Amino acid sequence: MPPRPIRNIGIIAHIDAGKTTVTERILFYSEKEHRIGEVDEGTATMDWMPEEQRRGITITAAATTIDWRGYRINLIDTPGHVDFTSEVERSLRVLDGAVGIFCGTAGVQAQTETVWRQANTYGVPRIAFVNKLDRVGADFFRVLEAVRTRLGVRPVPLQVPIGAEKAFEGVVDLIERRAIRFDEESMGKELVYGGVPSELEEVVETWRERLLEAAADCDDTLMESYLEGGDISPELIRAALRKGTLSGRITPVLAGAALRNRGIQPLTDAVCDYLPGPDTGVVRGTHPKTGKELERELSASAPFCGLAFKTVADSHGDLVYVRVYSGKLRTNEQVLNVRTMSKDRAQKLYLMHANHRDKVDLAEPGDIVAVVGFRETSTGDSLSDPKSPILLEPPIFPEAVMSMGIEPVSIADRDKLLESLKKLAREDPTFRWREDRDTGQIVVSGMGELHLEVIKDRMEREFKVEAAVGKVRVAYRQTILSTAEGEAVFEKQLATRTQYARVAVRVEPVGELAKTEVISELRKEKVPLEFHPGIVDSVAAALESGGGIGLPLIQVRVRIVDGSFRAGESTHVAYAAAASRAFDEAISRAQSVVLEPVMSFEIQTPDEYYGAVSNDLTQRRSTIQEVDLEAGYRLIRGTVPLSEVFGYSGTLRALTQGRASISLQPDSYQPVAGEVADRFRL
Repeated sequence: MPPRPIRNIGIIAHIDAGKTTVTERILFYSEKEHRIGEVDEGTATMDWMPEEQRRGITITAAATTIDWRGYRINLIDTPGHVDFTSEVERSLRVLDGAVGIFCGTAGVQAQTETVWRQANTYGVPRIAFVNKLDRVGADFFRVLEAVRTRLGVRPVPLQVPIGAEKAFEGVVDLIERRAIRFDEESMGKELVYGGVPSELEEVVETWRERLLEAAADCDDTLMESYLEGGDISPELIRAALRKGTLSGRITPVLAGAALRNRGIQPLTDAVCDYLPGPDTGVVRGTHPKTGKELERELSASAPFCGLAFKTVADSHGDLVYVRVYSGKLRTNEQVLNVRTMSKDRAQKLYLMHANHRDKVDLAEPGDIVAVVGFRETSTGDSLSDPKSPILLEPPIFPEAVMSMGIEPVSIADRDKLLESLKKLAREDPTFRWREDRDTGQIVVSGMGELHLEVIKDRMEREFKVEAAVGKVRVAYRQTILSTAEGEAVFEKQLATRTQYARVAVRVEPVGELAKTEVISELRKEKVPLEFHPGIVDSVAAALESGGGIGLPLIQVRVRIVDGSFRAGESTHVAYAAAASRAFDEAISRAQSVVLEPVMSFEIQTPDEYYGAVSNDLTQRRSTIQEVDLEAGYRLIRGTVPLSEVFGYSGTLRALTQGRASISLQPDSYQPVAGEVADRFRL
């Protein structure tokens, strides 16, 4: 049998827009599941972690595979909460398309804009689904306008709703000019087709004309038929809309109410009709040694390459999720980890359905599989045929913004605590931990209070570690404003042996958008190759520990420029010490500055409370960038230092009698000023 066409898609949205509810209906109507799981009842298939079921939110991106109309759809349900944005980031890096879910009442929200920008970064084509149209205040056409103005895209509705709010009962398909209603007795499984309701005929014709205009802009063949005024077949319209979607010129929009089982089957059809498959174009990367740009066809006959985008710690061996771009990956096959240039063996391959595994023997282009057996491979690593290495671009993750101290309750628990932290950091690229080299305290950092709370819960439940945690505090950082050099010589008599090493480094500021990195420019004639990795590791550890004021450094590039060697005296220990001292000297000479995390915010408040809210924000060192008035509510957008909004939700509720809400997300790190800066002066 010929292989089935594949769609690799993600469900993305703001928290509470209904991503998991939509996913659960897709599973039910595709007969992957024989019951509908509900988020509020803790029975959602894709929210399988106890923390997800207890809190009623998605924490980790869960993958599954379904069959629909002869297509195989690999689907990833992503979190909406900003604290777990890394799950969205790494999912979008390997997906071919995405479905953006919008709440019919709230429309485009803060995290909606974030995930939309993330999808733009990776060039992921999208379709949109306006959900919750059965809610009071829902307005399909208002959401369309918000998508157009706030996301800067051209939304093209494929449907218009029949009825509004509680009277919402179905949709009119603008391509086929027919009504679709969803049978309640079969829980929406049976579709009931009919004519266009008379009261909607004018609206349907208006929006169908706009749809045809948009489709004609994307396809010359359709444009000719449109200008001639002849009949245009649904197949031709869909082909033109697909072209426009793949090029990013348009975003098809569908309507529904997932909780009431309305609109899901047409949405799943649209995934097959308009989103791309994994078999078109090429995958681009670089040669790991020469840096030369490479292209590889997305075919089974090309050499194997894939990207590891997610790691899950497991007592029987870590699960490493891999997206296969070209070639084939077989059980027990050896592949090259291009980052480390070491070989790793894929002992077992699985197709995942949330936390359930289906064993397979072969993965081909477009497949997303979980691999057991990798020892060296983790999130962001490129995998390839050992004879044809190619380095793919890894996902980009934001810096942690909150920290807290954590200590084991007993000495016996310390080893268990350290082991659990290592595993959790391997899973989650936005979770960091370090031991303060002066005090010995363990400090963990994450994306927010909820993120750190979930980490603590998992340590207790999964790893049986009892630990006492300190108060959550802002994760301050430091950077440098100028280039400087440092050099150190380590020469000591230890026992009966002299140990010697000399290392010289240069530190450079690299700006906000560049990542912190360590580059070795050592020549093997000066220092033997066997010592180079240890020197790099020592400098990387010094970057994390932060030197004089103990704050990790970011936006810095360190070059290891020189060194000396003495036969019989130079050791790994000596080079590590010299590298650390050289780094500290360079940092002390560079002009350093303390940075604090700044959050972008969106507040929705009734108009009568706008004055009180804006006055309060002004006192918190905030910058208000935009204020809109929509349906009696003010939408206030701007930036504010994270330290000023700890526990702010309670304050906001008190100011507005519980009627306002706030969304926060990391924006940048900025230099601190005033009293905050004085606390860090040496």
